[in-house]
Amino acid sequence: MNLKLKPIQIDPNDPFKSDLLDRKDEILNLSLLASKVNSPAVIAIDSRWGTGKTTFIKLWEQHLKADNSSTLYFNAWETDFSDDPLVSFLGEMNEGLKSLIGISEKTNEAWEKTKAAGKQIAKRGIPALIRVGTAGIIDADKIIEDEMVKAAGSLAGDALDNYLQQKEAISEFHNALASFVEGSANGKQLIIFVDELDRCRPNYAIELLERIKHLFNIEGLVFVLALDKEQLGHSIEAVYGNEFDSTGYLRRFIDFEYQLKKPDISNYIESVFLSLELDEFFNPRKQYVELQYDQEHLKNVFIMLALGLKLSLREIEQFLASINIAIRTAKHNEYIFPAMLVFLMISKHFKPDTYQRYVSGDGDVSELIDYLYQIVPEKNRSDSFECALVEGFLIAAKNDLFRKEESTILQRHKDILQDEKLDYKEKQYSETVVNVVNRPTGAGHGVNLNTIRDRIEWLSRFEFLDVEG
Repeated sequence: MNLKLKPIQIDPNDPFKSDLLDRKDEILNLSLLASKVNSPAVIAIDSRWGTGKTTFIKLWEQHLKADNSSTLYFNAWETDFSDDPLVSFLGEMNEGLKSLIGISEKTNEAWEKTKAAGKQIAKRGIPALIRVGTAGIIDADKIIEDEMVKAAGSLAGDALDNYLQQKEAISEFHNALASFVEGSANGKQLIIFVDELDRCRPNYAIELLERIKHLFNIEGLVFVLALDKEQLGHSIEAVYGNEFDSTGYLRRFIDFEYQLKKPDISNYIESVFLSLELDEFFNPRKQYVELQYDQEHLKNVFIMLALGLKLSLREIEQFLASINIAIRTAKHNEYIFPAMLVFLMISKHFKPDTYQRYVSGDGDVSELIDYLYQIVPEKNRSDSFECALVEGFLIAAKNDLFRKEESTILQRHKDILQDEKLDYKEKQYSETVVNVVNRPTGAGHGVNLNTIRDRIEWLSRFEFLDVEG
């Protein structure tokens, strides 16, 4: 049994075999654009956190490789421990482009010149003295102060020399890199994917963007940046101030922006169910009449909530991984009320106080049902069996636990059923709620709220780490 999702495995021979979000057409169209665009160019794939940008560009990169195109994948976040993004970027290029570097003596020589010029640029970008962690043995501040006084007389001359040497190094870098790209890419663009830029330290992200714009502005190079533009804007404002025009700043670096299309959430949830092997858990339960629809209820209610809350793909993965663990300890003939379990788990995450009042008895059911109605608006509610199912369980569980007078909400639904002015279609939702309250399992078995609460609270002892997006 799989208790968590495995990182996506992309088949080099059939990249779209792992395409759970139907991204193939998008990737084919973007590949055509990248091949036709006048280089140098920077394309931004803009989408919020957890929407599958990493998977998208890895599928795209693998598709290009299968087409014998030259590519490089660079995870900016994994390298932001470096002081200078140019150093880490050249290091990753050195590793990732080995097959291109060694293609001929000419390309190898061009690459060595590129690295040499890059080292000079990086070196001259480093201050004369660097603060070092020596447990107080060296007073770095005092040394810097003394050296600045000694050097004050020659600062102007040194600055000019440094500028001229830096300019020369940049020119050499451009020439060497252009020679390398021309000799290694077989007439095609070299496409470099930069991932996780929005998760980097603000200074590092900005410096990397500036390095790409000023140093890699070479014909034959196309950069693809996977980022959350809004989040990256916050990083820029953290450096330059809240009043800074981060959107205008980003336009200086990006030639084209592309928004990932919204995936079919239902299909994606189906694929996650398969990955977690939930059939293995639910199939034995289907021999019992009262439990035979548990899997369907879990899946459909979760789809309803995921759409209503606009959950990201990563949030969907994390919630389903949690739900998977929560139900795995149940016996094959045990009532787990999956529709209610899912809603309470999500309520605990997004509305913890409301959830706590409901399960502890301090609040009535109306507060949590109001939250359910926020997720499923009235225009969608009348046709939603899943919403009525959850509402019915919520009322039934409260009635069974505290044996109070009949819920005012339940009475409202009964009044609707008695209203002769309403047709059957309008009464259908209320009829489902009333039926669920009266017979939660279809066999007179009540809803044990304490058991469901204990299962959710047990789950809270686990820590769920991010799944690769």
